[in-house]
Amino acid sequence: MSYLPERPLSDAFPPFVALKEALGFLPNLFRAQTLLPRVIEAEAEIAGAVLLKESALSRTRKESILLAVAACHENAYCVTAHDHILRSLGVPHGRIEDILGDYQRADIPDADKALLDFALKLSQLPTWIGREDVDGLRRHGFTDEAILEVVLMTALTEFLCTLAVGLGVEPDFAAPPVPARVSAPLPPLSLGRGFPSGHPHEEPKRHLRAVELSPEAFPPFAFFKERFGFVPNIFRSQTLRPDVVEAESHAVGTVLLSEDVLSRTRKEYILLAISAANLNTYCVAVHVEMLRNLGIAADVSDQIAIDHRFSDLPAADKTLLDFALKLARRPTEFGAEDIQVLRRHGFTDEQVLEAVVMTSLTMFLNALQMGLGVVPDFEPQRIFHRVGTNLSPDRARPMTTPPPVSGDGEARDPDIPWVERVQAGDVEAFEELVRRHHQRVYRTLVGVAGRGPDTEDDLQNVFLKAFENIGKFRGASRFSTWLTRIAVNEALERLRSPKRVESLDTADEDGDVRPRQLRAWVEDAEGLYSREETRRLVEQAILRLPPKYRVVVLLRDIEQLSTEEAAAALGLGTATLKTRLLRGRVMLRNALAPHFTAGGGVAHA
Repeated sequence: MSYLPERPLSDAFPPFVALKEALGFLPNLFRAQTLLPRVIEAEAEIAGAVLLKESALSRTRKESILLAVAACHENAYCVTAHDHILRSLGVPHGRIEDILGDYQRADIPDADKALLDFALKLSQLPTWIGREDVDGLRRHGFTDEAILEVVLMTALTEFLCTLAVGLGVEPDFAAPPVPARVSAPLPPLSLGRGFPSGHPHEEPKRHLRAVELSPEAFPPFAFFKERFGFVPNIFRSQTLRPDVVEAESHAVGTVLLSEDVLSRTRKEYILLAISAANLNTYCVAVHVEMLRNLGIAADVSDQIAIDHRFSDLPAADKTLLDFALKLARRPTEFGAEDIQVLRRHGFTDEQVLEAVVMTSLTMFLNALQMGLGVVPDFEPQRIFHRVGTNLSPDRARPMTTPPPVSGDGEARDPDIPWVERVQAGDVEAFEELVRRHHQRVYRTLVGVAGRGPDTEDDLQNVFLKAFENIGKFRGASRFSTWLTRIAVNEALERLRSPKRVESLDTADEDGDVRPRQLRAWVEDAEGLYSREETRRLVEQAILRLPPKYRVVVLLRDIEQLSTEEAAAALGLGTATLKTRLLRGRVMLRNALAPHFTAGGGVAHA
């Protein structure tokens, strides 16, 4: 029935009783989580407050949002369950087909179309959501209370869809036919809007009014103040629905703050890594601060946000983050083998379940923050801007992973389908290219010019230039190579500024660079402290190389570009690149040799 074993749990279990009474059946999604009954209790409380309680939005409208967003995610479990629920609520079969298909052409009230447009945009293009979208709902007569519920319903759908994929649950009913895939409307934004200037806090503003509540008068706020030292703005922004905030505080305490299964630190790692992948500045800033309070240094958190694979985390923690990111960002690729990978790294079934729930909770919080426009609680160290455009095709398509192999079976550039979609006017596809390559671009910028206060600006400039010139890309090289070349040029511009005197061309190409300490570099398990310490030494040594050699070593040995790809990215001949690579490796060897004993181990201080 699911990827994880179930533990016998009585049908008299209160959440089961409440769910069965409200829905008419007990969903497999909750049966699949009986290893952690407390999690089911928290989820049932949120579902009761957000979905099952009629307030500003009717139950039918909420179920329609859930169905449309689930269909856009191609989530068979949620589509099946909520198709059944809508039918049980008396919604005609034709109306359900309209929701699953092209509802814009269907005989549906304009207000309901606007509602679905907003929800789908928040789900598929969350970084594009702005005050103009909220004002659009207001023009259709929706109150702030109703808009808050739209955001909550969309976030809940993100939670449920992620949970269903991570658990591998079988649908409760026969799957309905889906006539056509729904998709999010594309927002007509300008390039200037996409890359705002000025202070980063000028852009985010709370979209909805809120009621001021004090920790002394409102127990959930007292709970947050006690456990976090402050009340996060994401919860202050939802005080129009204090019952929902109360349910969320219970979920945070039950899922995030518990230490009996996964450690709190590991859960914060999951929140941080996924939020960074989702380009969510608010959640990254919050959870960097949370990790700081747990004793994790800011540079460690920063590396997790950039790319956890290059961090100093233990192998098991990196595997855990691989698992969470795949579930969050590439759910169509997720399967039972991913569960087995965690088990092979020593994770119990309870820990796997909590990892799935934490990933789902992160998707819930990320969608919630984007929809509410919550202002950061702390000065963000890492700013993720939405990528803007002046193109406005009729509709965007939901994200799916393009095939890496061409029709004739030959390997092809996996980015080409996305590039072609951007060139045809589909800006959502460019956001996917940003997600795919922002970590590599960042590392390239650091590799050429070093890490500095302008690195984030350079990162944004690289993608802006790529977007402006993508129409000129004709596939003569791989897209990643073309993008790397833009990044190298951007870094070179920084190096050529009056403040910097070093460049890729200052060192003497014919200088004497020979190994100064000839020692055998043969790994000895008893001599090495660990692979992690060795890797850390290598990274530090690479960053100390002269730029012209550093960037070549980085592209060839770290990013694993071929000689031809690296040469094309740097605008060098292959012979020149090979020469610089050889010299860079020798310099690296000279720098590292003192750290190794004759037996191959890391030298003790």
